[in-house]
Amino acid sequence: MARRRPAALLLVVAMAAVLAAAWRAEALSVTVTDTECIHEFVPYEGDTVSGNFVVVDHDIFWSSDHPGIDLTVTSPGGNTVHTLKGKSGDKFEFKAPKGGMYKFCFHNPYGAPETVSFYIHVGHIPNEHNLAKDANESTRKRVMFYTVAEYLAFMAASALQVVYIRRLFSKNVGYNRV
Repeated sequence: MARRRPAALLLVVAMAAVLAAAWRAEALSVTVTDTECIHEFVPYEGDTVSGNFVVVDHDIFWSSDHPGIDLTVTSPGGNTVHTLKGKSGDKFEFKAPKGGMYKFCFHNPYGAPETVSFYIHVGHIPNEHNLAKDANESTRKRVMFYTVAEYLAFMAASALQVVYIRRLFSKNVGYNRV
């Protein structure tokens, strides 16, 4: 029993390290002096795009007169779909008006380099109609595959029977071998 505890502890520590590495891989940090843009592909119209950003390093103390960082999200057609102005960090969420490459631009009006940690998530949540349609298509394809496979198996069995019966009645087969 004593040997299992260190092994279990090692497994827990390894899993925590993997999860921490995976979490860090999702976040992106950029240094914004004037304007920095990040592009993200949104595959489907109506996808929910959500995320957050926070200024993690700054050269001056955040005070009430600091202008903050602006975030502007632009659709593939060039339309502004979301805007946040003068924030040191905030969350955002919107529905994509169409699929394509979206541009997330941070603007620092102050001009001093600011490091911004940025996280984005694009999620496609299919509606009930699409789920039913996909299930129907999947079932239809499986039924067609099994039907064709069944017919091929019947044809192969019939061909083998014909060959076997012909071989039994051929003149080359001798029944009285001694």
